[in-house]
Amino acid sequence: MPATPTHSTHEIVIAATLWLMHRYQQTGCKKLARMIEQHLRWMQTSDGSPTLAKTCQRLSLTWQTLSGTALSNPPSTPH
Repeated sequence: MPATPTHSTHEIVIAATLWLMHRYQQTGCKKLARMIEQHLRWMQTSDGSPTLAKTCQRLSLTWQTLSGTALSNPPSTPH
Protein backbone atom coordinates (compact mmCIF):
# COMPACT_ATOMS: atom_id res chain seq x y z
CA MET A 1 0.00 0.00 0.00
CA PRO A 2 1.57 3.34 -1.03
CA ALA A 3 2.35 5.88 1.66
CA THR A 4 0.11 8.92 1.85
CA PRO A 5 2.00 12.16 1.21
CA THR A 6 2.35 14.24 4.33
CA HIS A 7 1.76 17.96 4.44
CA SER A 8 2.82 20.44 7.04
CA THR A 9 0.23 22.25 9.11
CA HIS A 10 1.24 25.49 7.38
CA GLU A 11 0.56 24.04 3.94
CA ILE A 12 -2.83 22.78 5.07
CA VAL A 13 -3.85 26.12 6.60
CA ILE A 14 -2.70 28.03 3.49
CA ALA A 15 -4.62 25.69 1.19
CA ALA A 16 -7.71 25.90 3.40
CA THR A 17 -7.50 29.71 3.48
CA LEU A 18 -7.29 29.88 -0.31
CA TRP A 19 -10.27 27.54 -0.60
CA LEU A 20 -12.27 29.61 1.90
CA MET A 21 -11.46 32.79 -0.05
CA HIS A 22 -12.67 31.13 -3.24
CA ARG A 23 -15.92 30.07 -1.55
CA TYR A 24 -16.33 33.55 -0.06
CA GLN A 25 -16.11 35.01 -3.57
CA GLN A 26 -18.94 32.70 -4.61
CA THR A 27 -21.18 33.17 -1.58
CA GLY A 28 -20.25 36.30 0.40
CA CYS A 29 -20.93 34.25 3.57
CA LYS A 30 -19.97 36.09 6.77
CA LYS A 31 -19.10 32.81 8.53
CA LEU A 32 -16.51 32.12 5.84
CA ALA A 33 -15.14 35.65 6.33
CA ARG A 34 -14.63 34.96 10.04
CA MET A 35 -12.91 31.67 9.27
CA ILE A 36 -10.56 33.36 6.78
CA GLU A 37 -9.62 35.96 9.36
CA GLN A 38 -9.01 33.21 11.94
CA HIS A 39 -6.68 31.43 9.52
CA LEU A 40 -4.80 34.64 8.77
CA ARG A 41 -4.41 35.36 12.51
CA TRP A 42 -3.13 31.82 13.10
CA MET A 43 -0.53 32.25 10.38
CA GLN A 44 0.42 35.65 11.76
CA THR A 45 1.04 34.28 15.26
CA SER A 46 2.65 31.03 14.14
CA ASP A 47 6.28 30.03 14.65
CA GLY A 48 7.85 33.05 12.94
CA SER A 49 8.76 31.35 9.67
CA PRO A 50 9.79 34.04 7.14
CA THR A 51 8.14 32.08 4.32
CA LEU A 52 4.89 31.78 6.24
CA ALA A 53 5.02 35.49 7.14
CA LYS A 54 5.36 36.45 3.45
CA THR A 55 2.55 34.11 2.48
CA CYS A 56 0.37 35.56 5.24
CA GLN A 57 1.04 39.09 3.96
CA ARG A 58 0.07 38.12 0.40
CA LEU A 59 -3.06 36.32 1.58
CA SER A 60 -3.99 39.27 3.79
CA LEU A 61 -3.72 41.67 0.85
CA THR A 62 -5.81 39.32 -1.27
CA TRP A 63 -8.38 39.08 1.52
CA GLN A 64 -8.55 42.86 1.91
CA THR A 65 -9.23 43.16 -1.82
CA LEU A 66 -11.90 40.43 -1.80
CA SER A 67 -13.66 41.57 1.34
CA GLY A 68 -13.27 45.30 0.82
CA THR A 69 -12.07 45.70 4.40
CA ALA A 70 -8.79 45.91 6.24
CA LEU A 71 -7.98 43.32 8.89
CA SER A 72 -8.42 44.61 12.40
CA ASN A 73 -5.00 43.18 13.30
CA PRO A 74 -2.88 43.14 10.10
CA PRO A 75 0.24 40.98 9.95
CA SER A 76 3.43 42.73 10.92
CA THR A 77 6.18 43.16 8.38
CA PRO A 78 9.35 41.21 9.20
CA HIS A 79 12.44 43.40 9.47
